[in-house]
Amino acid sequence: MKRRVPWRLLAGIALAVVVILTLSACSATNDPQTTLAQDGENNRRIWDVYWFLWILGAIVFVLVEGLLVFAIVRARRRPRTAHGRPVPVHGNTTLEVVWTIIPAVVLVAIGIPTLQILADLETTPKDPNALHVEVIGHQFFFEFRYEDLGITSTGELHIPADTTVDLDVTSADVIHSFWVPRLAGKQDLIPGRTNHMWLTADQPGDYSGQCAEFCGLGHANMRFAVIAHTQSDFDAWVQQKKNPTAGGDPEAGKAFFLTGPCAGCHTIDGTAAHGQVGPNLTHIASSPQIAGVLENTPDNLKKWLANPPGVKPGTIMPNLGLSPGDIDNLVAFLETQK
Repeated sequence: MKRRVPWRLLAGIALAVVVILTLSACSATNDPQTTLAQDGENNRRIWDVYWFLWILGAIVFVLVEGLLVFAIVRARRRPRTAHGRPVPVHGNTTLEVVWTIIPAVVLVAIGIPTLQILADLETTPKDPNALHVEVIGHQFFFEFRYEDLGITSTGELHIPADTTVDLDVTSADVIHSFWVPRLAGKQDLIPGRTNHMWLTADQPGDYSGQCAEFCGLGHANMRFAVIAHTQSDFDAWVQQKKNPTAGGDPEAGKAFFLTGPCAGCHTIDGTAAHGQVGPNLTHIASSPQIAGVLENTPDNLKKWLANPPGVKPGTIMPNLGLSPGDIDNLVAFLETQK
């Protein structure tokens, strides 16, 4: 008589295939925000402990499942009582001590390297050339202040490659989370508190980052980029930031910006506008995006100024009801800020 394959076995095989395919789909390391890439020292240290935990977990899994299968097979073939049931082990002190000690040992083996790597990531490696940056989370953008250099940027963290970047992170409003998956783990930005983290980028390039803590309607659009330069390119970027384009052409746009509601929220270096609520607009014309959601073009800038909440729901920038003439003048002025 032909034996039928148990449906449980088929279901188990199907589940195993799904798990394998899912894991294989997660193996790409060229995705912009993959956590499998090791493009910086911070991520490599995390992966060192991750692989240890993975191997230890695999060993425990094999041992436990092997013992389970052994017990099932042996109990089915060799019943221990007249009723065909295994002998109870309740009250067996030796067994109870063993299965209490083994999990405790496993937890200690997991806990020690985990605590070590957490302490390691809290301590900045000694690097005399380390770059110090203050990261401030806003609804819904990141502001970067290079205190030692006297400059700021919004939406883009510029760093020299192969250099330790020491970050002090905080929030101006609600809890945010700073995350650059290819370079480092997550760090919360909490109002009234300054947390610390560090990262490095092995090679020049652009590394995508985002807020990893739901912080309001605009959370999904709270993205930023870490741009790693060669040292010479980074020095050139710093000089460009320190020497902003002078002037205000057209004058009508500059006058409206400085005397209207704009200057109360935004800063433009070299002018009387020193607002701290919104992004620094000193080099807005050179930024690749507007508010992290629109390509930076004059037409899109007009669209943004006409109705910011309509473009990016949840933004704290209100619809100011600007006239078309005011918008045209502002765009003309802001296009000079390169």
